[in-house]
Amino acid sequence: MNIINVSNLKKAYGTNVVLKGLDFQAQEGEVIGVIGKNGAGKSTFLEIIMTIKQYDAGTVFVFDEDIKALSINRMEQVRKQISVVLQPTQFYQTLKVQELLRLFKAYYKSPIDIETIIADFKLQPHRKKYFDKLSGGWKQIVSLAIAFLSQPKLLILDEPTTGLDPHMRNILWTYITDYNEKTGGTVILTTHNMDEIELYCDKVMLIDNGVNEVFDTTEAILASGYKSINEFYLEKVSI
Repeated sequence: MNIINVSNLKKAYGTNVVLKGLDFQAQEGEVIGVIGKNGAGKSTFLEIIMTIKQYDAGTVFVFDEDIKALSINRMEQVRKQISVVLQPTQFYQTLKVQELLRLFKAYYKSPIDIETIIADFKLQPHRKKYFDKLSGGWKQIVSLAIAFLSQPKLLILDEPTTGLDPHMRNILWTYITDYNEKTGGTVILTTHNMDEIELYCDKVMLIDNGVNEVFDTTEAILASGYKSINEFYLEKVSI
């Protein structure tokens, strides 16, 4: 089943045309990396499929729903099935980790037990710490735990491992891939770490000059003669 189906997507900010006819599809269970130079349109693309930004032309279907044709109530139902983790993440500084989890559990009306989340994400040593006092890596892990409380069908991650050391990057990716395996959910992420694309993503979309210059499986890209996804990326963006 296609979770997202985008066709000929166009978006401009005044005279600056950011997306010039982008096509994209994501199916259940896929992990897809979106890459490109700064200013290529990655964030704009994500904000459109999050349903928080309008677009100028083309079609965007999320969960088989044409988002331009949705009523306000129906749009809210679609948004409830999407979770987003941004970088950097900020929450209430005066709340502890377990208090944040309880707050968002109530907000999402989630059936997931807080103790299960704390155990799954190994948050027991941090449960009584204030969010603001956590390291950058543990802030991202708490943000991911909160995102999972809504049991999303679609998880969107905007540079989730920026600034993290290799150990914390590995931990975060363990949680992301475990989520994908357990739920069959779809993950779409942006990153500048090409090794993450190669290790964890089923597909990669390279946005360049407002279009998807390449949209293929990582295996197919590597089979075409590139030694790594990083080599592929550097060649494509230098053209």
